[in-house]
Amino acid sequence: MQSAITARLCLALALLGPWPAALAAPQTVILYGDDDYAPYSYVENGVFKGMYIDILRLAASAMPAYRLELQPRPWKRGLDALEKGQVFGLFPPGRKTERPYVQPYSTVLYRESVVLFCHDAVMRTPRTRFPADFAGLTIGVNTGFLLSEKLMAPARQGLLHLEAAKGNEANLKKLALRRIDCYASDRGAARHTAYRLRGELARYGFALHEVLELSSEDTYIAYSARNTPAYKADFVAQMNAALLALRQSGQLARIEAAYLR
Repeated sequence: MQSAITARLCLALALLGPWPAALAAPQTVILYGDDDYAPYSYVENGVFKGMYIDILRLAASAMPAYRLELQPRPWKRGLDALEKGQVFGLFPPGRKTERPYVQPYSTVLYRESVVLFCHDAVMRTPRTRFPADFAGLTIGVNTGFLLSEKLMAPARQGLLHLEAAKGNEANLKKLALRRIDCYASDRGAARHTAYRLRGELARYGFALHEVLELSSEDTYIAYSARNTPAYKADFVAQMNAALLALRQSGQLARIEAAYLR
């Protein structure tokens, strides 16, 4: 009796033909992300988190054929792995002509902006034109931060002075204590740090005030030109479609607002 049932089951499966692709195990796809770029992507207490992490995980939830794995890496190591084809993709670089090893870039993840924050005492004098109205001031910058030409050119000309310190926290405290006049930083990173330090900064009577935008740049997932699995074109198309759908639905704006207070 058991053999007859087994035979009928085998016949039924044979008539059904091959199992649908949708029933196959999802394809694992690994993307590297910057491990020290709060609030966008960073490791805290061993957990990889941030705005880009939330965005990519939400987009991937609409892609059942894929299982997205996000791994933190120091930025330079991530770029090196991308160039060598050791990783499928990396986030969140801007579009650079000197990176021919990227092919393709995704649809835009977010538009990051470098802005100038100044102490209230400095802004008692009206300052709207950059750099003319900021001549003679000391502007804090982060050590190792890639500065825009809009800031570097007047510094080279001696119109203003740049003073580097390690990270947002150090520079925000210097700004609160009036040891620098202004601070040039990524908008999101400075706001995130100021919110985290709000109690300490309030003791100095300091609140973060944005004065003007110096530059802005779109960010992307960069896919390695040297890493070309069979699923690459499909994954890239599906991820782009998922990101665009999230943007159109307003879900990306809600994630951004939660991080960029």
